Amino acid sequence: MQKHRREETPSEVSLPITPMLDMAFQLMFFFIATFNPIAASEGEVDLSLPSKSASVAQDQKKVDLKDPTHKEEIDDKAELTISLRGYQDARNKGLVSAVTVKTTAGEEAITGTPDEREKKLREKLLAALPSEDEKAENKKGATVRVEAESDVRWSEVMRFVDIARKPSPKDRRGFQVSFAKPLQGGE
Repeated sequence: MQKHRREETPSEVSLPITPMLDMAFQLMFFFIATFNPIAASEGEVDLSLPSKSASVAQDQKKVDLKDPTHKEEIDDKAELTISLRGYQDARNKGLVSAVTVKTTAGEEAITGTPDEREKKLREKLLAALPSEDEKAENKKGATVRVEAESDVRWSEVMRFVDIARKPSPKDRRGFQVSFAKPLQGGE
């Protein structure tokens, strides 16, 4: 007995596009509704960078990776220098243990809890801010140099940069920020 196979007509695959379009429009609406243009500038930081820098090598094979970019220290004439020291124990590594402010009058350690240190630093910075008349004379504006140990977390350093840029929420004045070479532990 011979069996004949019947040729089956190929079935057509149906792809429902309507639910996919609905999901795409819902996702698009979600991202448009939750977009906050004010928060888009959170990552933007105005910094005062040195104008002197090493020239770019023409041939990438000739780049000396151990050559320092600056042969000499550049003085940016900062009114204040904020020094941040980190904890040396493993549990608190990366956090700020000590804050020191250097001015032309001398060096002062800011003590207390982290909140008290921030409050004292804000007061010191507000006292050092130039008036609007003094700011008009000096086109560059007041500058604060921030130096930190290399093992202090960047988020901790940026907290102090934000304080220097805007010491008072009510006052629009603030400092330009520059960075010094990282401090070595125990300096």
